Amino acid sequence: MRRLALLTALIAGPALADGGITVKLPDDTQIAAAASPEFLMELVVANVIGSNCTGFQINQGEWTLLTGTADKVAEAIGVMDAGEYDDSYYHPAFDLLDQPGSCATEGPKIQPLIERLRAMGGDTLPLD
Repeated sequence: MRRLALLTALIAGPALADGGITVKLPDDTQIAAAASPEFLMELVVANVIGSNCTGFQINQGEWTLLTGTADKVAEAIGVMDAGEYDDSYYHPAFDLLDQPGSCATEGPKIQPLIERLRAMGGDTLPLD
């Protein structure tokens, strides 16, 4: 339910993390051009790996950028149901954590993805 509420709240503009940090999200035009199930999976995997793997931890600004952008991508590709979002994206991403070597394989992809989101107009710095 929380995911669906966040999804509907992120139609455009900045994202607000649970801890209260607001960051600038990528430009809507850039998101529309990049939106695909594969891009959404990259964002979700980066969130899960960066939140759970030692050596690849993401900070709150990075987490907000990743999750806010993921929600906007999900909306752009028509993933509006929270159950579908979890089943199709978050469950597979969490399943990666059970696979040996997934942190080492997926972790190095996080910072280049964050740089891509910055190039699309997003940022990790708090707007407050």
